[in-house]
Amino acid sequence: MKKIFFLLFLAALYLQAESTNEVDAALSSLGEKVKNLASFTADFRQLDKDPLFMEESEHKGKLSFCRKAAPGATNCFLRFDYTEPEKSVTILAPNGILIYTDDMTEPQFSPSRDPNRADMVFSTFVSPVALKRHYDIAFNKPEVDKISFRLTPKSSFAKEFFSEAEVDFSKKTGLPERLRQVKLNGQDITLFFTSPAFNVSLPTNYFDASYFKKAK
Repeated sequence: MKKIFFLLFLAALYLQAESTNEVDAALSSLGEKVKNLASFTADFRQLDKDPLFMEESEHKGKLSFCRKAAPGATNCFLRFDYTEPEKSVTILAPNGILIYTDDMTEPQFSPSRDPNRADMVFSTFVSPVALKRHYDIAFNKPEVDKISFRLTPKSSFAKEFFSEAEVDFSKKTGLPERLRQVKLNGQDITLFFTSPAFNVSLPTNYFDASYFKKAK
Protein backbone atom coordinates (compact mmCIF):
# COMPACT_ATOMS: atom_id res chain seq x y z
CA MET A 1 0.00 0.00 0.00
CA LYS A 2 2.82 2.41 0.88
CA LYS A 3 4.43 1.68 -2.48
CA ILE A 4 1.21 2.57 -4.30
CA PHE A 5 0.94 5.89 -2.47
CA PHE A 6 4.59 6.62 -3.23
CA LEU A 7 4.07 5.91 -6.93
CA LEU A 8 0.99 8.12 -6.96
CA PHE A 9 3.02 10.87 -5.29
CA LEU A 10 5.75 10.58 -7.93
CA ALA A 11 3.15 10.67 -10.69
CA ALA A 12 1.62 13.82 -9.23
CA LEU A 13 5.04 15.48 -9.08
CA TYR A 14 5.71 14.49 -12.70
CA LEU A 15 2.39 15.91 -13.89
CA GLN A 16 2.97 19.12 -11.94
CA ALA A 17 6.46 19.51 -13.42
CA GLU A 18 5.12 18.83 -16.91
CA SER A 19 2.37 21.44 -16.45
CA THR A 20 4.90 23.97 -15.10
CA ASN A 21 7.16 23.41 -18.10
CA GLU A 22 4.22 23.92 -20.47
CA VAL A 23 3.25 27.17 -18.73
CA ASP A 24 6.86 28.39 -18.85
CA ALA A 25 7.05 27.57 -22.56
CA ALA A 26 3.81 29.44 -23.26
CA LEU A 27 4.96 32.51 -21.30
CA SER A 28 8.31 32.52 -23.10
CA SER A 29 6.58 32.28 -26.48
CA LEU A 30 4.37 35.27 -25.63
CA GLY A 31 7.38 37.23 -24.38
CA GLU A 32 9.22 36.72 -27.66
CA LYS A 33 6.35 38.33 -29.57
CA VAL A 34 6.38 41.55 -27.53
CA LYS A 35 10.04 41.93 -26.50
CA ASN A 36 10.76 44.48 -29.27
CA LEU A 37 7.45 46.29 -29.01
CA ALA A 38 8.06 50.01 -28.45
CA SER A 39 4.46 51.22 -28.37
CA PHE A 40 0.90 50.26 -29.18
CA THR A 41 -2.65 51.46 -28.81
CA ALA A 42 -5.87 49.49 -28.37
CA ASP A 43 -9.53 50.10 -27.64
CA PHE A 44 -10.70 48.86 -24.27
CA ARG A 45 -13.95 48.07 -22.51
CA GLN A 46 -13.98 47.84 -18.72
CA LEU A 47 -16.63 46.06 -16.68
CA ASP A 48 -16.62 46.86 -12.97
CA LYS A 49 -18.80 44.80 -10.63
CA ASP A 50 -19.59 46.39 -7.27
CA PRO A 51 -19.00 43.88 -4.43
CA LEU A 52 -21.79 45.27 -2.24
CA PHE A 53 -24.73 45.67 -4.62
CA MET A 54 -23.35 43.43 -7.41
CA GLU A 55 -24.18 46.13 -9.95
CA GLU A 56 -22.01 46.25 -13.04
CA SER A 57 -20.82 49.48 -14.64
CA GLU A 58 -19.22 49.78 -18.08
CA HIS A 59 -16.49 52.13 -19.25
CA LYS A 60 -14.88 52.52 -22.66
CA GLY A 61 -11.82 54.23 -24.03
CA LYS A 62 -8.39 53.84 -25.57
CA LEU A 63 -5.22 52.35 -24.10
CA SER A 64 -1.79 53.64 -25.10
CA PHE A 65 1.47 51.90 -24.20
CA CYS A 66 5.04 53.12 -24.51
CA ARG A 67 8.34 51.54 -23.59
CA LYS A 68 11.30 53.87 -23.20
CA ALA A 69 14.68 53.15 -24.76
CA ALA A 70 16.11 51.41 -21.68
CA PRO A 71 15.17 47.70 -21.42
CA GLY A 72 12.94 46.31 -18.72
CA ALA A 73 9.29 46.25 -17.74
CA THR A 74 9.65 49.15 -15.32
CA ASN A 75 10.62 51.57 -18.09
CA CYS A 76 7.08 51.43 -19.45
CA PHE A 77 4.04 53.68 -19.37
CA LEU A 78 0.33 52.94 -19.77
CA ARG A 79 -2.29 55.58 -20.50
CA PHE A 80 -6.02 54.91 -20.21
CA ASP A 81 -8.15 57.55 -21.95
CA TYR A 82 -11.70 56.98 -20.73
CA THR A 83 -14.32 58.32 -23.14
CA GLU A 84 -17.53 56.75 -21.76
CA PRO A 85 -19.47 57.40 -19.64
CA GLU A 86 -17.21 60.29 -18.56
CA LYS A 87 -13.90 61.55 -19.89
CA SER A 88 -10.80 61.09 -17.77
CA VAL A 89 -7.19 59.98 -18.11
CA THR A 90 -5.22 57.58 -15.91
CA ILE A 91 -1.51 57.09 -16.52
CA LEU A 92 0.47 54.28 -14.89
CA ALA A 93 4.15 55.20 -14.71
CA PRO A 94 7.08 53.42 -13.03
CA ASN A 95 7.05 55.95 -10.19
CA GLY A 96 3.32 56.34 -9.62
CA ILE A 97 -0.15 57.06 -11.00
CA LEU A 98 -1.34 60.27 -12.67
CA ILE A 99 -5.05 61.11 -12.96
CA TYR A 100 -6.59 63.95 -14.95
CA THR A 101 -10.16 65.11 -15.60
CA ASP A 102 -11.42 68.16 -17.49
CA ASP A 103 -12.43 69.95 -14.29
CA MET A 104 -8.91 69.76 -12.83
CA THR A 105 -6.46 72.63 -13.21
CA GLU A 106 -3.59 70.15 -13.34
CA PRO A 107 -3.17 66.39 -13.06
CA GLN A 108 -3.07 64.69 -9.67
CA PHE A 109 -0.01 62.50 -9.14
CA SER A 110 0.21 59.76 -6.51
CA PRO A 111 3.73 58.37 -6.08
CA SER A 112 4.14 54.62 -5.84
CA ARG A 113 5.29 53.26 -2.50
CA ASP A 114 6.43 49.98 -3.98
CA PRO A 115 8.36 49.40 -7.23
CA ASN A 116 6.76 45.95 -7.47
CA ARG A 117 3.53 47.63 -8.58
CA ALA A 118 5.09 48.72 -11.88
CA ASP A 119 6.77 45.36 -12.38
CA MET A 120 3.50 43.49 -11.85
CA VAL A 121 1.39 45.80 -14.05
CA PHE A 122 3.74 46.02 -17.02
CA SER A 123 4.63 42.33 -17.02
CA THR A 124 1.16 41.67 -18.40
CA PHE A 125 2.00 43.70 -21.50
CA VAL A 126 5.72 43.37 -22.20
CA SER A 127 7.31 40.55 -20.20
CA PRO A 128 4.79 37.79 -19.42
CA VAL A 129 7.48 35.57 -17.87
CA ALA A 130 7.90 38.17 -15.11
CA LEU A 131 4.33 37.47 -13.99
CA LYS A 132 5.78 34.42 -12.24
CA ARG A 133 7.37 36.76 -9.68
CA HIS A 134 3.92 37.77 -8.51
CA TYR A 135 1.59 34.88 -9.30
CA ASP A 136 1.36 31.13 -9.34
CA ILE A 137 0.24 30.49 -12.92
CA ALA A 138 -1.86 27.69 -14.35
CA PHE A 139 -3.67 27.23 -17.63
CA ASN A 140 -7.27 28.35 -17.69
CA LYS A 141 -9.86 27.11 -20.18
CA PRO A 142 -8.33 26.19 -23.58
CA GLU A 143 -8.87 28.59 -26.48
CA VAL A 144 -8.17 28.20 -30.20
CA ASP A 145 -6.53 31.59 -30.77
CA LYS A 146 -5.72 32.56 -27.17
CA ILE A 147 -3.61 31.35 -24.26
CA SER A 148 -5.60 31.72 -21.06
CA PHE A 149 -4.04 31.71 -17.59
CA ARG A 150 -5.40 31.61 -14.07
CA LEU A 151 -3.27 33.70 -11.70
CA THR A 152 -3.07 33.11 -7.95
CA PRO A 153 -1.30 35.89 -6.01
CA LYS A 154 2.11 34.81 -4.73
CA SER A 155 4.19 37.91 -3.96
CA SER A 156 3.35 39.96 -0.86
CA PHE A 157 2.43 42.90 -3.10
CA ALA A 158 -0.03 40.90 -5.20
CA LYS A 159 -1.58 39.34 -2.09
CA GLU A 160 -2.09 42.81 -0.64
CA PHE A 161 -4.51 43.77 -3.40
CA PHE A 162 -5.93 40.75 -5.24
CA SER A 163 -7.54 37.43 -4.40
CA GLU A 164 -7.42 36.06 -7.95
CA ALA A 165 -6.89 37.06 -11.56
CA GLU A 166 -7.17 35.77 -15.11
CA VAL A 167 -5.56 36.88 -18.35
CA ASP A 168 -6.08 35.82 -21.96
CA PHE A 169 -3.21 36.47 -24.37
CA SER A 170 -3.52 36.54 -28.15
CA LYS A 171 -1.39 33.78 -29.69
CA LYS A 172 -0.84 36.01 -32.72
CA THR A 173 0.26 39.27 -31.06
CA GLY A 174 1.36 38.21 -27.57
CA LEU A 175 -0.77 40.99 -26.07
CA PRO A 176 -3.57 40.55 -23.53
CA GLU A 177 -7.12 40.47 -24.88
CA ARG A 178 -8.85 40.04 -21.54
CA LEU A 179 -7.65 40.84 -18.03
CA ARG A 180 -9.76 40.07 -14.97
CA GLN A 181 -8.79 41.02 -11.43
CA VAL A 182 -10.72 40.36 -8.23
CA LYS A 183 -9.69 42.60 -5.37
CA LEU A 184 -9.70 41.56 -1.73
CA ASN A 185 -12.85 43.61 -1.13
CA GLY A 186 -14.66 41.60 -3.80
CA GLN A 187 -14.55 44.24 -6.53
CA ASP A 188 -14.44 42.39 -9.86
CA ILE A 189 -12.85 44.26 -12.79
CA THR A 190 -12.55 42.88 -16.32
CA LEU A 191 -10.82 44.66 -19.20
CA PHE A 192 -11.23 43.67 -22.85
CA PHE A 193 -8.71 44.93 -25.43
CA THR A 194 -9.44 45.12 -29.16
CA SER A 195 -8.11 46.66 -32.40
CA PRO A 196 -4.42 46.92 -31.42
CA ALA A 197 -2.09 49.10 -33.52
CA PHE A 198 1.65 48.51 -33.14
CA ASN A 199 4.65 50.85 -32.85
CA VAL A 200 2.48 53.92 -33.27
CA SER A 201 3.87 57.45 -33.02
CA LEU A 202 2.88 59.18 -29.76
CA PRO A 203 3.71 62.72 -28.52
CA THR A 204 6.95 62.83 -26.54
CA ASN A 205 5.16 64.11 -23.44
CA TYR A 206 2.04 61.99 -23.88
CA PHE A 207 2.60 60.26 -20.53
CA ASP A 208 3.72 63.37 -18.60
CA ALA A 209 1.81 65.95 -16.57
CA SER A 210 3.13 68.63 -18.96
CA TYR A 211 0.90 67.25 -21.71
CA PHE A 212 -2.23 68.33 -19.84
CA LYS A 213 -0.86 71.65 -18.63
CA LYS A 214 -0.12 72.68 -22.22
CA ALA A 215 -3.53 71.46 -23.33
CA LYS A 216 -5.41 73.77 -20.93
